Amino acid sequence: MNNRSDSQACNATAARTPAFVMDGAGIVVQWNSEAEAMFGWLRNEAVGRRLSDLIIPERNRAVHEAGLKHFMSAKGRGALLNRKLDLVMLHRDGREFSLGITIGSEQSADTHRFPTYIEGD
Repeated sequence: MNNRSDSQACNATAARTPAFVMDGAGIVVQWNSEAEAMFGWLRNEAVGRRLSDLIIPERNRAVHEAGLKHFMSAKGRGALLNRKLDLVMLHRDGREFSLGITIGSEQSADTHRFPTYIEGD
């Protein structure tokens, strides 16, 4: 992996706001302690699982998965990257809540990662 991707993944883990990183297959590869508090999933429970199964309401999962598949087949072009999105997210206990997120995109020779940061009020 290139240094920039390593740096962003490290930044997501160290962020003082909720942050996580998903890979190109939709699997969580980084999850910080603030994300643990916000979504109710511990790091060791979240890492290695599909992001959509953790924090995307069931009614929106197919759209999320289709969007990821489209992005990966479009060779890294996506309209939702690097801008604030207001989305409904899911807590482990089933509560839904709205919040703003910004999704980045980093590619190395062998993987694609999406560092995601929760926007403050």
